[in-house]
Amino acid sequence: MALCADPEGWGVISPVYYNFTVCFSDTVFPLVLGLGLISLAPFDLRAIERSPEVHIRKSVRFYGVAVLLAIIAFMQLIYVFALRTLAGSWIDIRIWSASIYLASVVLAGYIQYREYYRARISSGTVLFFWLFSALTEFARLYGMVQRRVWVRNETIFVSLLLSFISAVALLLVVTLVPKPMSQYETLADETDNSPVGKADIFSRLTFSYLTELIYRGYNDYLTEDDLPDLPKANRTDQSRIDFEKSWKEEKKAPQPSLARTLVECFGLQYLVGVSFKLTADVLSIMQPTLLRRLILFVNSYNDDEPVPLSGGILIAIGMFTCSFGQVLFQQQYLLNAFNTSMNIKSALLALIYRKAMYLSNDGRQAKSTGDIVNLMSVDVARLQDIAQSFHALWSGPFQIILCLYNLHSLVGNSMWAGVAVTLVTMSLNAFIARRLRALQKRQMKVKDKRARLTGEILVSIKSIKLYAWEESFIERLSEIRNNQELMNLRTRGMYNAVSNFIGSCAPFIVSCSTFAVFVWTSGKPLSTDLVFPSLTLFIMLSNPLTLIPQVLTQLIEAMVSNGRLREFLLTSELQQDAVKHLDAATSPGQTAAEIKNGTFQWDEAGRHPLALENVSFQVSAGQLACVVGRVGDGKSALLQALLGDLYKKAGSVTVRGHVAYCSQVPWIMNATVKDNILFGKKFEADFYEKTVRACALVEDLTTLPDGDETIVGEKGISLSGGQKARLALARAVYARADVYILDDPLSAVDQHVGRHLIDNVLGPTGLLASRTKILATNAIAVLTQADSITMLRKGRVIETGLYRDVMGTDSEIKKLIDEFGLERTEELPEETASKQQIEKSDPLASDSEVEEEEIEEFYAGGGPLVVGMPLRRASTASFRKPDLMDELPNRRSRQEAEHAEKGQVKFGVYKEYIKAANLRAVIVYLLLLVASNCLSVGGNVWLKHWSEVNTRFGGNPQTTKYLSVYLFFGVTAALLTLIYTLVLWIFCTIRAARTLHDRMLLRVIRSPMSFFDTTPVGRVINRFTADISRIDEVLARVFSNFFTNSLKVFFALFVVSSANPSFIVFMIPIACLYVYYQKLYMRTSRELKRFESISRSPIYAHFQESLNGVSTIRAFEEVRRFNRTNEYHIDFNNKAYHPSMIARRWLAIRIELLGSTIIFLASFLSIMAVAYGHLSSGLVGLTMSYALQTTQSMSTIVRMTVEVEISTVSVERILEYCELPTEAPAVIPNSRPPARWPSDGVVAFHDYSTRYRPGLDLVLRNINMSVNAKEKIGIVGRTGAGKSSLTLALFRMIEPVGGFVSIDKVNTSKIGLKDLREGLAIIPQDSQAFEGTVRDNIDPGRRFSDAELWNALELSHLKEHVRGMEGGLHAMVLEAGSNLSVGQRQLMSLARALLTPSKILVLDEATAAVDVETDQIVQATIRKEFADRTILTIAHRLNTVIDSDRIVVLAQGKVVEFDTPERLLRDKNGMFYSLCKQGGLVE
Repeated sequence: MALCADPEGWGVISPVYYNFTVCFSDTVFPLVLGLGLISLAPFDLRAIERSPEVHIRKSVRFYGVAVLLAIIAFMQLIYVFALRTLAGSWIDIRIWSASIYLASVVLAGYIQYREYYRARISSGTVLFFWLFSALTEFARLYGMVQRRVWVRNETIFVSLLLSFISAVALLLVVTLVPKPMSQYETLADETDNSPVGKADIFSRLTFSYLTELIYRGYNDYLTEDDLPDLPKANRTDQSRIDFEKSWKEEKKAPQPSLARTLVECFGLQYLVGVSFKLTADVLSIMQPTLLRRLILFVNSYNDDEPVPLSGGILIAIGMFTCSFGQVLFQQQYLLNAFNTSMNIKSALLALIYRKAMYLSNDGRQAKSTGDIVNLMSVDVARLQDIAQSFHALWSGPFQIILCLYNLHSLVGNSMWAGVAVTLVTMSLNAFIARRLRALQKRQMKVKDKRARLTGEILVSIKSIKLYAWEESFIERLSEIRNNQELMNLRTRGMYNAVSNFIGSCAPFIVSCSTFAVFVWTSGKPLSTDLVFPSLTLFIMLSNPLTLIPQVLTQLIEAMVSNGRLREFLLTSELQQDAVKHLDAATSPGQTAAEIKNGTFQWDEAGRHPLALENVSFQVSAGQLACVVGRVGDGKSALLQALLGDLYKKAGSVTVRGHVAYCSQVPWIMNATVKDNILFGKKFEADFYEKTVRACALVEDLTTLPDGDETIVGEKGISLSGGQKARLALARAVYARADVYILDDPLSAVDQHVGRHLIDNVLGPTGLLASRTKILATNAIAVLTQADSITMLRKGRVIETGLYRDVMGTDSEIKKLIDEFGLERTEELPEETASKQQIEKSDPLASDSEVEEEEIEEFYAGGGPLVVGMPLRRASTASFRKPDLMDELPNRRSRQEAEHAEKGQVKFGVYKEYIKAANLRAVIVYLLLLVASNCLSVGGNVWLKHWSEVNTRFGGNPQTTKYLSVYLFFGVTAALLTLIYTLVLWIFCTIRAARTLHDRMLLRVIRSPMSFFDTTPVGRVINRFTADISRIDEVLARVFSNFFTNSLKVFFALFVVSSANPSFIVFMIPIACLYVYYQKLYMRTSRELKRFESISRSPIYAHFQESLNGVSTIRAFEEVRRFNRTNEYHIDFNNKAYHPSMIARRWLAIRIELLGSTIIFLASFLSIMAVAYGHLSSGLVGLTMSYALQTTQSMSTIVRMTVEVEISTVSVERILEYCELPTEAPAVIPNSRPPARWPSDGVVAFHDYSTRYRPGLDLVLRNINMSVNAKEKIGIVGRTGAGKSSLTLALFRMIEPVGGFVSIDKVNTSKIGLKDLREGLAIIPQDSQAFEGTVRDNIDPGRRFSDAELWNALELSHLKEHVRGMEGGLHAMVLEAGSNLSVGQRQLMSLARALLTPSKILVLDEATAAVDVETDQIVQATIRKEFADRTILTIAHRLNTVIDSDRIVVLAQGKVVEFDTPERLLRDKNGMFYSLCKQGGLVE
């Protein structure tokens, strides 16, 4: 009794029909499908049942699926009974297989019914069941047609045919007709528009869910709203939470490993890609086997019994199936790798940001802002790259083993010669990899150094321009860039060239050695059926051999980056127990903040002198405690100790309640005035208005272009120093904290404004009267309002006590107040403006009558603000997504969104890059590349000729001759590869990198200040880091890959078309589809990449801004909100990156399907040509070996076309900055001032008007004034009057829109800026220091001797401090002068001015940050050392300009008073008299 009665038996392939046997197809196919679905169904049903059931109406789709399922089930039932009739019994296994399949059809129908109400997409298991059902039924029907089954049993044939048609129809309906959505799903779609979550298994396999976006991008330019949401699994918060948890556990290990944490966190997700990659590799290795079958099929036509044509067609179908299957699995593997790498990037960026928020001073010294930006932009990218390509390190050896195994089956033990060559190749690559690792380490250090200096130049550009130091800093940066970074890159390029030479040479030597041993030892002819499968295997072998060195290089780079990131993540953080935080003090006498016997260091290692030694400090709730002392005595250090920013060596610190903090250098966000004040708190109109008034911002808001909606720019660049200070104070006031820590907010404001702040904010009648206030100050006036005063001297408390106690003793504090201060007065100062005037100019005035009454009551009496009850703490606002671009185009203060070109990268960009890279070298490179490929093709043609000779003779004649010629072709091609790689790297890439960087640097530094006012530093740094890095290291590789693959495809199609001219007919539609897909992809991908590039800048800009204000963020307990903002920026960047990455996969599937079609057509046409005797087996082998290369190369060409464009976008972005408008020339040869100009120092403004940039109001209007030689001029006025603008005009930092300035009768508008600025000296308001030595900071041009420098330091009262620093003049100043106090940095500016031999000196709040004693000494120094110079002094402290020869009073950009102080004071209705009265200088 047979289980299957068919006469063909149980074999898989029928020897008669070259198709599946009946027993196999009717038994195995339905049985495997049925059992497969039955075994997987429980998992599907469990997943479906977990989802809630929702009401969905029954649509046409529902009924259509039901009808088709019924037809399929009924046809299968008929089929079972027809088989029973045919077999004559129920014992035939085909009946049972069909019955099991029938049961699985019913089960599939049940699953589809359940998922209709519970799932958004169809079950992948069921969809595959219907797909394979349709395919297997087609194969069975094809067999039936061959056997003419309908003649014997029409029922079986018809039932299977109808079942097949219904299965195809069902598959089409389920995949193409969308299911109606419930209201719940519609709502979910509005909040989550990620297309991945709505895609079925086929859409995910072919990436069709992105087709809508692809077409949208093709038809129109994409916008931010077009970007789909990220899948939940790829969002930053998900990745970061998992990674942070793993890293916390890992840090407990003796030797924490970042790599181990990454594996633990993302390894499982990454391993899924292994199965896809393994399958893809196995399918790819089947092609040479099928090629050998094809050649044997061709050779059979030389025998008497040729194989039937259907056998050849089956081979062609097999080649197509293997090729396309390999593409499907390869793309899923790549998707997995890209998703994992993106999650790694997101997690690392988020963790780096969080780490930076809590870095200790040691950490900040070890890692500057530039270093950390490099970690984010370069090192994280390295780990992302290796995550994408790491599989090659196991897949490569696996492919090599598979290739060698197949070679062994072809040429036997001769393949061991190839193995030996492979091992030598790998050892050479290992040596090169070690050298590249060392070079990469050096490269990263130099890159850090360059990024750090670039960042400092950009941050301090205003000072650099004022001092005319552009050339000095360009030289410093060029030294690092050209003589260190690019020299190192040159060496790396040489090693890469050698590595490419080995990778190119190896396949030829492997094949040559293998063939040589084979012909000399085997005694068999090296025939075509051995040569071309072997040749294909050798080509396949070249891929891992070439790729492994590249991935090893990436691995080396990643290992270096991993070490750097690990080092950073293990950097010391702030002490957790530095400050003990308790609940807020509730009773008046309760201690609110206290330091007991505290000793504090700047760093844990104690490399610097103690910051504070054995300090005890206490302040009670509601008190105003003032801290005074000289420059560098530790005032700011005491406040930092209370914040927990210093390392606590001994003692204890206690703070009760929430803290608000004002830093000495105000930290202002790049946001609106309103956002800066609210700082994450809910908007409460009433208290907001009180805050604005109390902080004297009402008048400023009337002058700002958009009121409190004015965007203030990066670091508040559009605000004056006083406005920034008051804005920062307003932020603190609005927070309604328990303890206020204020670091001299009065230093930057005018004296009368300072009095207003004391009365309305800090004093006993101010808004903060009920709150604890700790104020470090140099303003003596406020001491009269203090409850307690503490004096520091060299880090120690020398005196402390209540005001009344101090004033009753002969103490240092009393002497200070007696000499520089005023007596405490109980009288309230007169209001300078009536309430009506205030209301008239108030842009915040409410329309609500109730609010107006409250405000009127609040200001009743015309006196200062009176606080009658404790303040209620501000509520935290809900998180609001940051605006990535200015959404209000009518704002006059808006920052320009980062410019992005649209459409195709213009030819001019390529032209400029080629010009920068050296046109001749590019032509030589292309010629060598073409010659190398021609020689490679020539070698294969020669091999075809040799194998045909061997086949014809049945032996191996003239072996030495044929081998020698073949070796010549291979080695020469490899040598040309070495040469063109060297040409590409050394003569093209490095030259272009140097040229473009130098051009951009020069243009940026020479740009007017208006560019820096409107452009975030992060955006510029992004071009100097990410874009320059792409030009340095990526662009050359991308161009090389593009040209190499283009030539491969060209030669492959040329060979195939030469063998089969009819192939050209089929190539036309394939070429049309290819171009169509290319255009579709390129337009969308280009826009996505530009979005990705633009959205990267806010990540760095926000990070740098956060790092600058980290103390403020921590003090206000806003770290969590800033973390969320950072993660939002990362996610937005990924929203552009993710579809861009999916788009590549979308393209690859479609292009490589065309490549698989080429393989099928080439094999099919070869089969047909052989059948008619038109083609030799050698030519078939050569044709197919090249056709097999086209699949991947075609996809690579399109991808590289886009990569070339994307990488060229970096060139485009750099060229954009190379065309920035510049300031006036540094030197105008035909219009230079006299040699010792200015000799007298006579300054005159002639009807001068100016504005900061086009579109803004005039800041100076029709200024006419003249300053005599050696005259001392004081410049005063309220905030925003134009005082600093006057100095900027003198230095031509802003250009006139009318009139001009003359110095010694020379029109300054007609001479070069270098000549002008070198002839002037200035001590600016924002004194900046740079990373480098003390000498570099005061004399970057190295123009003065050591003695002259020490003299300048002595006169500026810095000599003692510098001598105490290790190295003296060569002592290191840290980034942004962080190891100097603000006062010391201002004194350093004085030293610079002392070294400048100018007859004109400008003092712009020169001593605002120094104490009154030092101020008095410095003023005496200025009067003595600059006695023979013309001095223009802007000062908040009116006593510093009261002894000037004449005083200029400015208001709204106009000169309203200009005379001697005596005359101005006689006019009691004048503005100067009013300012002096408000400042307390007159009764």
